[in-house]
Amino acid sequence: GNAWFIRRLIEVKSADEEIMALDSLDVLNEAVVNTSDFSQINQFNFPKDSLANINLKEYKPNHLTYNTNNSNNGLAVFSEMYYPGDWKAYIDGKSVDHFKVNYVLRALNIPKGNHTVEFKFEPKVIETGGKITLASSILMIIMIIGGGLYSIFRLRKKEEG
Repeated sequence: GNAWFIRRLIEVKSADEEIMALDSLDVLNEAVVNTSDFSQINQFNFPKDSLANINLKEYKPNHLTYNTNNSNNGLAVFSEMYYPGDWKAYIDGKSVDHFKVNYVLRALNIPKGNHTVEFKFEPKVIETGGKITLASSILMIIMIIGGGLYSIFRLRKKEEG
């Protein structure tokens, strides 16, 4: 499927170890994490409820929405490429950190209960470009209004003189 809960993370210390560990990995229950890249990870075992589920609710190229239901805190692996920086993760609308597992996939700690998980593509370049476009539009409007007022001012001066 698009996402699943796992039982444990296997810690490795390098990209080479990470790729080698994939050879014998039980992908339905395990994932490999390179802790030299993600040192904040401190939990490696997770209770897995057989009734826990995570389902893709809505798919857009820049916005993925999942519904989750789990009676325990869990770790979900998503069959999406991990891209640092531009993809942001949210649980119930609150920004959360996600990380890379299995060399290329995304993973996310999800608290117990029912939740909405979203991944949104929010690159800085689009935000910066939007601000530049807004500033340019405002400047152009000011120049058009200023040019119109200047023309009216010149016409009145001509009529007076």
